[in-house]
Amino acid sequence: MFFHFSFSNYIQFLLASIIQFYGGYEFYKSSLKSLKNRIADMNLLITIGTFSAYFYSVAVLFFKDLFPAEMRHLYFEGSSAIITFVLIGRYLELKTRQSATEFMKKLLSLKPDKAIKLVDGKEEVVDAISIKKDDIVIVRPGDKIPVDAVIIEGQTEVDQSVLTGESKLVYKKIGDTVLSGSINKSGLIKIKAIKDAKDSVLNQIIKLLLDAQSKKPQIGKLADRITTYFVPAVLIISIIVFDIWYFLGYPLNFSLTAAISVLVIACPCALGLATPITIVNVVGRGAKEGLLFKEPEVIEKSEKIDYVIFDKTGTLTEGRMKVEDYIVKDFLPVFVSLEKGINHPVAQSILQFPVEYVDIEDKQIVIGKGVVGVYKGSKVIMCNKKFLEEMNIQLEKEFEEFYLKNKEKGNTVIFGVLDGKVYGAFSISDSIRPESKEVVEKLKNKGIKVVMLTGDNQKVAEKVAKEVGIEEFYYDLTPLDKYNFIKDLKEKGFIVVFVGDGINDAPSMVESDIGIAVETASDLAKESGSIILLKSDLRGVIKAINLCQKGLKTIKQNLFWAYIYNIIGIPIAGGLLYPFFGILLNPMYAGLAMSFSSITVVLNALKLRYIYI
Repeated sequence: MFFHFSFSNYIQFLLASIIQFYGGYEFYKSSLKSLKNRIADMNLLITIGTFSAYFYSVAVLFFKDLFPAEMRHLYFEGSSAIITFVLIGRYLELKTRQSATEFMKKLLSLKPDKAIKLVDGKEEVVDAISIKKDDIVIVRPGDKIPVDAVIIEGQTEVDQSVLTGESKLVYKKIGDTVLSGSINKSGLIKIKAIKDAKDSVLNQIIKLLLDAQSKKPQIGKLADRITTYFVPAVLIISIIVFDIWYFLGYPLNFSLTAAISVLVIACPCALGLATPITIVNVVGRGAKEGLLFKEPEVIEKSEKIDYVIFDKTGTLTEGRMKVEDYIVKDFLPVFVSLEKGINHPVAQSILQFPVEYVDIEDKQIVIGKGVVGVYKGSKVIMCNKKFLEEMNIQLEKEFEEFYLKNKEKGNTVIFGVLDGKVYGAFSISDSIRPESKEVVEKLKNKGIKVVMLTGDNQKVAEKVAKEVGIEEFYYDLTPLDKYNFIKDLKEKGFIVVFVGDGINDAPSMVESDIGIAVETASDLAKESGSIILLKSDLRGVIKAINLCQKGLKTIKQNLFWAYIYNIIGIPIAGGLLYPFFGILLNPMYAGLAMSFSSITVVLNALKLRYIYI
């Protein structure tokens, strides 16, 4: 009964067997595992389809006499082609995922393996991950900074472009913070760890990216549920197709061909790829643009955004105070020296004056009012108007007019006092981010309502709102007030985006549909935002919204084509066109068509890496 075919048929059998059991091994293993869990997935369709074609061909090849002449057909090339095409599709998917995670590779490459730690005054080389808070570490030029730390000795320039998007080297001196993963470019520095190495910003970014890429929005979970029912339905359709053709009197091989083609062409690879491959590309592109997606579920929520609500301080403004105007009749170095070493935004703004510092003794901070010290036996004060009134210190006309003029602007006014007499006045404002007005205008052009919420007073709120072009704003608000404002909007059915610093506004971020945290906070683990801007640029809000919306559009396109492909492909594979045009799809071409649909989905998602956002 053996050896009834030409030698080439046995060569086909040998090669097909290698592909069938080596190339297709993962499909069979996965399908068995799924069946044990009572799940029918796409691997099961591939397994049944290729096994049917392969073992039918083996039976015909070795037991030819058992089959009528019209049924002696071999399908080795069909089963092999199906496996090959699916593997090619998965290879392209893998390459796309790898390309989309280039930023992740860069981050991982920044993680230093070793560090030089000072132990009892001696240098020891240790594993970087073992560094704990308050450890002292030496970083030489060219080394990677192993932990988030503050410089306690030396000065340098660091490259932190991958972490923050700043392309230029950043000058760092004593007291400045340096981030793990940054590269020390010039001077030798001694740093003190402000947290454990394992809790560094770099490690938290990597963790958040990994978590984000593994999550799915509801639309993706829906596709998975559909696939769960889809596979058993296809198996039933395949059996029905076989029965119809066979009982209509068509040969067994014809009926088998149609049934196998249905199994192969209906493999929901494209359906399974539609959402995850898009999320990977959205997260990867976002990382390149300085956008850290913690919750890809926001992609689905971005379809129709009604409100974008901004916090003021540190969001629309830079959060860095500056002296906008001043009058100083004398003792400027004394007033500036009093503010030295005071960790407060107002004090930092006064230190912008380039003076030669003098010695100030007995410095004390009067909370909410100012700073008091002693200069050469005389009491020196930098304070607000309220503190002046408490001390019954009178203002000369010039200073009174200066105060009223700048109060009207919404600025903070600080007075310099020596021995009970006012010698200086400083008008301090929080500078508005240069891109704030542009961002607000673009949001309005998209039909989105823009609102500002702030805890500051009316004058300050009016000033900022006017400069950035926001008509609707609310002031003197507590964090709870902001939370309730957003909650009310959501109860009315509006989709709300909240943009804030991610810490003080945590309740508002959690309550909003999409929370965007401006820049990296001191501890990313405490961030409540679903998207974090790693760059100090508010235009990232526009990019985040655009990327989410384009990502959602891509998911819908992928799902649409995957469904349409199956709706059209299954009837054709089942032989619908045969009675009219004599067309019956060979399983090999069914496998090619199925792989083409997967490749189409991959390429459609790949465009997110290059499109303008």
